Amino acid sequence: MSGENHLNKLWIICLCLALPACVSTYTGAVSPNPWVEISDSSVEVGAFQPAERPSLLYITDRNTTPAGEYGTSRSSSMAFGRIGIEVSNMTLPAYSAYMSGQEQSRARPRYQAAGIEELIRFPGTPLPFSIENNAFTRDRSAVGAYLRAGAGFRTALADEIRARQSGQVVLFVHGFNNGFEDGAYNLFELWAASGWSGVPVLFSWPTGEPNLLSYFGDTQNGEFSIFHFKETLRLISSTEGVEEIVVIAHSRGASIATTALRELLIESRGAGLSMRNTYRINTLILAAPDIDLGVMEQRLVAEMFGIGFGQINVYINPDDNALGLAGLLFGSTRFGAARPDQLSSESRAVFRGVETVHFILVEDAGAGERHNYFRLHPGVLSDIGVTIRTGAQPADSERPLERLEFNFWRIDRNYTPAYSGG
Repeated sequence: MSGENHLNKLWIICLCLALPACVSTYTGAVSPNPWVEISDSSVEVGAFQPAERPSLLYITDRNTTPAGEYGTSRSSSMAFGRIGIEVSNMTLPAYSAYMSGQEQSRARPRYQAAGIEELIRFPGTPLPFSIENNAFTRDRSAVGAYLRAGAGFRTALADEIRARQSGQVVLFVHGFNNGFEDGAYNLFELWAASGWSGVPVLFSWPTGEPNLLSYFGDTQNGEFSIFHFKETLRLISSTEGVEEIVVIAHSRGASIATTALRELLIESRGAGLSMRNTYRINTLILAAPDIDLGVMEQRLVAEMFGIGFGQINVYINPDDNALGLAGLLFGSTRFGAARPDQLSSESRAVFRGVETVHFILVEDAGAGERHNYFRLHPGVLSDIGVTIRTGAQPADSERPLERLEFNFWRIDRNYTPAYSGG
């Protein structure tokens, strides 16, 4: 291929990846498949029924625009706050019924942000320090301000845990090209599909700049956000009342999450601590992970990443068009678009002895849902919902997935989980 043709191909791919940034209309989730054995009453689906205008907590390292909104650029300081979500075309009970699969004939939901309240602004990082005689000296004023911000976060989260009577935190990391509000809508849908289980917290990183090279820039923005995501996990896990964390990451967000978690795992090992006991992450869900397959094998599998979690569920779709384009750009298969036969023989040997890591092959995703199937495929959305709710694994009765070879499972649009209440 000539250099000119190669360059033209590159620009075409970049254009394809950037096009969604031009679309401002958010497409609401499909109604998931209903769980069997649940009550017809949408109120009984969850122990906690949110207020008429429910809200999510968030942490973000996006910049603040002159208009006071969270933009697409980086901020060295984390902001913590609350965002209200309003379903504009149906009542909350009707929406609960829709998201439990009881009213699938309804039109897709439409959302609007009903107030974004920033509660705490952390000092920017890195905090000032100096090195003298091979010893670190930190700026006491900056450290004190950072600790006070962290204490404020933990107090607010603990209050939320008590109010919702749940020790579970559902932490979501959105993918590439999502605005701040889009990420909140993503989490809101997953929370509703679980029957309003746990305390939802959004981690929103800087992405969504509408230009041809945004994918490359956002890849670096994801790297920028890794430290802040680690700090978020440290804050949540050290909050009074937190019993369990469910981490859900989509697309490029999966790279942020797994890199941060890998570093925390190494840190825990070095300190002689248990990752499971320290961070209490029972379930890690990776949907369409935009991670190099070979890098995943050498940095996650080879370093026994899975030992830090109760279970890891990875949803993959070989027909994922967005990850197919990303694979062309980087010249390597993306984890979320891999086929079972593309795993190395070494990885396959490992997974035969590791029963807590599950690869879930998504079938019959439509053309418009091949990458966002985590909320647009009724089978996948219902499976994620029941996993959040129950912590069940694919071999359990709540999740009747079809087993393929060793750790691979299959899910289609007709998949129906089971749930006995509680």
